[in-house]
Amino acid sequence: MPTCRTRGLVLKVTAHGESDKIVTFYSPDIGRVTAIAKGAKRSRKRFVNKLEEFTLLTITYRPSRNGGLLFLSEAALENPFLSLRNMHRRYVAATLACELIMCFTSEHDPDAEIFALLLWQLDAVNRGIPLLQVTALFHLRLLGASGYQPALDHCTSCGRRVDAGRSFALQPANGSLVCNRCNSHLHHSGFRLSIQTVKFLQTAQQLDLRHLERLQMPRQSARETLQVLYRYSRHLLQRDIHSWKFINREASTVG
Repeated sequence: MPTCRTRGLVLKVTAHGESDKIVTFYSPDIGRVTAIAKGAKRSRKRFVNKLEEFTLLTITYRPSRNGGLLFLSEAALENPFLSLRNMHRRYVAATLACELIMCFTSEHDPDAEIFALLLWQLDAVNRGIPLLQVTALFHLRLLGASGYQPALDHCTSCGRRVDAGRSFALQPANGSLVCNRCNSHLHHSGFRLSIQTVKFLQTAQQLDLRHLERLQMPRQSARETLQVLYRYSRHLLQRDIHSWKFINREASTVG
């Protein structure tokens, strides 16, 4: 069977047997796939320091005959994003991003927009862009790319467009806004969005990805966004997001 090449961002790596590794990555060409790298633990040339979480690779592989694991034969390192593994706070943000990709994508279902979004997130965190802001914006845009974009332009109950004088909450059941005058019982800290935060998110939904990090998102807005999108995503997935507790600790710290 002929070999193929693609770019891939490594989402997860696990040991397999005495010498092999199982690698899950996301590619713009073949989507989320899992491959086995035979002899990767002993390799001194093909895979050394390459098959690590969050790395950007150009990989050479052979498809499986039965639709199972790909056979990874070679990997060229494009970007190691080294600080994502060496600095705890950045590791936390990268881990959450990869878990969300695992949750919101299907195997063998490529999406170039999702690949570009994950690459943007890992690169931005690696360069030291404020991680709460990057994580909040990444989560928002991933929901949109996955078909679950929150509706942030008006109250779904009274139809009033977002403006000053009201606050809003995002309903986890349908991802739409409701204003405080229509549903005040939703306005506890887990669902509330200030008018400032809603305006930031409206802009973030429309911006070209290349300009997204130019937004100067206040830390409080990032906190609100992370809380609300976590609850919305948990409802969509009907399961918890395990990495959330670590990013939540970061969001809860002062400064």
